[in-house]
Amino acid sequence: MNAEVVSVRYRIELSEAQVQKLRRTWPNGDPFYPYEKMERYLGTLQVEDLNWHHYAGPYLYFTVYGDDMEGTLAEALKVFEARLGKP
Repeated sequence: MNAEVVSVRYRIELSEAQVQKLRRTWPNGDPFYPYEKMERYLGTLQVEDLNWHHYAGPYLYFTVYGDDMEGTLAEALKVFEARLGKP
C-alpha cells in the first residue's frame, strides 16, 4: 500500500493593509473580495478552500492540489500579491 501527498494546506500571514482590503465592503454590505471573486482571480490554478475570516487572525488559508504544488503555490502567491498588495 502506497500513500502520496495530493494536497497541502498553507497559511500566509497578511499585513494590516491586506487585511483591510479583505474586510472592505460595498455600500450594501457585501464583501468587496468574496471568496468566489478571489477564486476567479486564481483562474485554472489548483487552489481551493480559501479562508480569511477575521476569527482566524491575520492569515489567509488555502489548499494547493496537483502534481506541481510548488509551482502552483508560487503562482498563487503572485496572484494574491497582485490583488492585495505586497506585505
